[in-house]
Amino acid sequence: MEDDEYEEGMEMDMGGHQHLQHRGYGAEEEVEGGYAGGGDGEDEEEEARDEEEITQEDAWAVISAYFEEKGLVRQQLDSFDEFIQNTMQEIVDESADIEIRPESQHNPGRQAEFAETLHKISFGQIYLSKPMMTEADGETATLFPKSARLRNLTYSAPLYVDVSYRVVKKGHDCEEVTETAEYPKVFIGKVPIMLRSSYCTLFQQSEKDLTELGECPYDQGGYFVINGSEKVLIAQEKMSTNHVYVFKKRQPNKFAYVGEVRSMAENQNRPASSMFVRMLSRAGAKGGSSGQYIRATLPYIRADIPIIIVFRALGFVADKDILEHICYDFSDTQMMELLRPSLEEAFVIQNQQVALDYIGKRGATVGVTREKRIKYAKEILQKEMLPHVGVGEFCETKKAYYFGYIIHRLLMCALGRRAEDDRDHYGNKRLDLAGPLLGGLFRMLFRKLTRDVRSYVQKCVDNGKEVNLQFAIKAKTITSGLKYSLATGNWGQANQAGTRAGVSQVLNRLTYASTLSHLRRLNSPIGREG
Repeated sequence: MEDDEYEEGMEMDMGGHQHLQHRGYGAEEEVEGGYAGGGDGEDEEEEARDEEEITQEDAWAVISAYFEEKGLVRQQLDSFDEFIQNTMQEIVDESADIEIRPESQHNPGRQAEFAETLHKISFGQIYLSKPMMTEADGETATLFPKSARLRNLTYSAPLYVDVSYRVVKKGHDCEEVTETAEYPKVFIGKVPIMLRSSYCTLFQQSEKDLTELGECPYDQGGYFVINGSEKVLIAQEKMSTNHVYVFKKRQPNKFAYVGEVRSMAENQNRPASSMFVRMLSRAGAKGGSSGQYIRATLPYIRADIPIIIVFRALGFVADKDILEHICYDFSDTQMMELLRPSLEEAFVIQNQQVALDYIGKRGATVGVTREKRIKYAKEILQKEMLPHVGVGEFCETKKAYYFGYIIHRLLMCALGRRAEDDRDHYGNKRLDLAGPLLGGLFRMLFRKLTRDVRSYVQKCVDNGKEVNLQFAIKAKTITSGLKYSLATGNWGQANQAGTRAGVSQVLNRLTYASTLSHLRRLNSPIGREG
């Protein structure tokens, strides 16, 4: 495939580039050396010159060198390249194999030759070609941004994936027969390409070549061409995930302080699971000022759970063990006193099974056996609570320490040793650029594609037809899904809840500066509140 050659060529080109630069720098150093080494008497001068302060001019030299190399829209390009080079393959890899068992149609008199058959489809390596267009007569040609703009086309590159299709037949005598068919490089859709990114035809072209291709050498790229119009993805601001925040509640309120963490595992893309740890206000507690209980919310559990019960459910039963995870210094009497009411509250629950049952009882399912409830609670603690710490087995210790840390931060704030967090501080914000935005969209579309493949193959298998993967894989899903979102700016599937509007906008070409400004803009989605 010409891809690989193209990539190798690219690397060589880059290598050559770096080479030239190094030679350039080296030459300058030699010249300086020549000045310095005029005679022995000048050694001291050289030392003195080494100790000179860094001047403003030097700083500007560094700054201009930085922008010389990086350009002003590097944040867009890097983000997109990361999406193409890593994220897409990760999304394909994390999708589970499609397994299909035939739903047997009842036909009497025929004895099946095999006890059961299993059809498995799995996706492998993905490939991205150069941006292409297909003419009306079916001819394909390389697409350049200029012709895409002029002819109202979408500047996108075809995406291929290796598919392997296995049929496992189990005989009546328990022996297995496996038939495997490999389909290399099946077309699964087109991905719009960001101009001047490393998969664009304009990547690292000289000024002369750019002018010949009808591109402005001063144009920075960093946008897409969708149906002939230039679209920018605006960076979306959000609260940082996997970070503990403690906020003081405006009184009068049931709670005095709230600690929250929006936990999201690095590799899985599910919506963040929030966890809140709340400290009740003094007056709110029953029996006057008997103390400040601390409660935690767990995902899918209706009621707030006292924190000590959560620790016992994680397998930390002794009070001393629990306190070690929260209050790192036992001589800190103030903090220990704040924890006393919580310990007394959970005094009745003294082992892990009872604690798990307590949590399970407050779960979604009602009227199941105790074993089921305990299993349900275990699952939730393992998979749903703080998934970024780990979702596998044996993460209980790590989770307990992190949970203890959340409570520790809450208590520090309650004791007035730490200020509450500032939810408007830029350190607590993260920006979703083109990469993560397209990643979320691609994941959703790829899932839809696999669902369609599954239902098609299921139909074929049930009716005893041959399975044709070319028909099963609808390339239109990914192509039109990405195109729709970039064209309209509605991020997500059409007429579906939870779609954001205005993520992609038409690039402002009023002046050169306005274009640059638009490419570096960010959006803070504000809810409908105040």
